[in-house]
Amino acid sequence: MNRIWELLAKKFSQEITEQESRELEDLLKTHQRDFQQNEMLQAAWELDAVAPEDDGARGRSELRLKKMLGEVAVEVPGEEAVVPFVVKKTHFRRYAKLYIAGLVNVAAIALVLVLPRLGGGDPLYNKINTERGAKTTVHLPDGSVVTLNSGSRLSYNKDFGEKNREIRLEGEAYFDVVKNPGMPMIVSTGNVEVKVLGTTFNVKAYPEDSVVEASLFTGTIQLTTEQDPERVIMMRPREKVTISHQHDQLATAASTRDKMNETVSLRQVMFNRSDSSFDETAWMKNKIVFKSVRFRDVANELQRKFNTDIHFNDTIFQDIRITGTFSDESIHEIILELQQTIPFQYTSSGHKIYISQ
Repeated sequence: MNRIWELLAKKFSQEITEQESRELEDLLKTHQRDFQQNEMLQAAWELDAVAPEDDGARGRSELRLKKMLGEVAVEVPGEEAVVPFVVKKTHFRRYAKLYIAGLVNVAAIALVLVLPRLGGGDPLYNKINTERGAKTTVHLPDGSVVTLNSGSRLSYNKDFGEKNREIRLEGEAYFDVVKNPGMPMIVSTGNVEVKVLGTTFNVKAYPEDSVVEASLFTGTIQLTTEQDPERVIMMRPREKVTISHQHDQLATAASTRDKMNETVSLRQVMFNRSDSSFDETAWMKNKIVFKSVRFRDVANELQRKFNTDIHFNDTIFQDIRITGTFSDESIHEIILELQQTIPFQYTSSGHKIYISQ
């Protein structure tokens, strides 16, 4: 446990490395049940950051900790005394040790709030993040396998496979689901929900993209949308549903508000005879395939794959449709190829690319 406090201190002081950050996340997941008082974490969030040499502030912080962690009422100057809840006294020794060692002041404890909140009744979730430019394979407790594309996030309940098979997805993933007629898998993306018993399919639902796609390869799935939950779309193998979202500005006498227009289309998945694959899963072979895709969504795809940022200095290009296939090209080679059909200029600086007229 001492290692957790050390890494929390480094994170609070912004001195933590990427490797240490991953280590901290793993340790927090392993020891999450040791943090038994959600109220303590919430109260710690209110503590002020102070310098270690500030004895007065340190004393006030220690009093606040005693008020949170002790078994009797403690008065803090300028605050009403309250009778706190009972916790293990070993927690206070850990806090004090962290503070006295000078790693960071006691406000670092608030970083524990990155854990799922234990006192609010919310279920604990296992979370997997895939960085830009990378892919991750996840083996779920029920035997199902999920491949996450770059810049994607997947979370599932700690009781996954026991009481339910519910998954939250942000980004793109390919699912190979173990069949279980009594417990369908539910994949929620925010705007779309996919229900499946056992099948292989691909879901693409990045929040920054204007479309959500679900492609089915084997089995059957049911798809519903948040905007029209009563409509159930039954999909058969080699079918693809594309859901496009656009905001329309509706001006009224009193105000102006956004209205979401949703367009749902059903088509066949695109099969590539040259390598016996589907365009919808080309990303699993490090290929990028665009079929009449808006330039802004192409830019989002390139940003995730190459871990770069693309900015449009002129919005005139964002809705231009692009078709093309890329495999081993670099980001700059792809940009140069796109220039052959779209009359834009670009400049680059570090990991940033700027598109202009």
